[in-house]
Amino acid sequence: MDAACLVCREISGDVEVPGGALHSSRHSLLVHIPPLNGGDVFLGHLLVVPRRHVADFAGLDDIEAAEVGVSIQLGSRALKEAGAANVYVATIGHAADHLHVHLLPRWPETPREVAWHSVDEWPGARRATFDEAAAFAARLVIESVE
Repeated sequence: MDAACLVCREISGDVEVPGGALHSSRHSLLVHIPPLNGGDVFLGHLLVVPRRHVADFAGLDDIEAAEVGVSIQLGSRALKEAGAANVYVATIGHAADHLHVHLLPRWPETPREVAWHSVDEWPGARRATFDEAAAFAARLVIESVE
């Protein structure tokens, strides 16, 4: 764990995430992104992170990669079941050097001309406070199919 890393601090519980862990495995965690600096957050914006501080997919071992993949699938399925028309999966690795995979829902009311990477920015985007995001997260159904 890197005490200066925001993602590590979310994993350790030093930074609260709405609704807590949505799915937790030995090597990965699925959470709803928290609003930062007291603002709001795009409703349904989930993050999948490896528990170990690693910069990118290349740094994962096979077991970590498999668990991250399962968490992506579980989060995507839960968002679709919650009404998302589409779920975009992206990792950028620019702001934090701890791998974090974004799951961005495209809600049905999002205009077609809004690009995938802007679904959270258009004026009608579903925005939420911490408590609203926590309530949404609590309603998500995260079930593994094995």
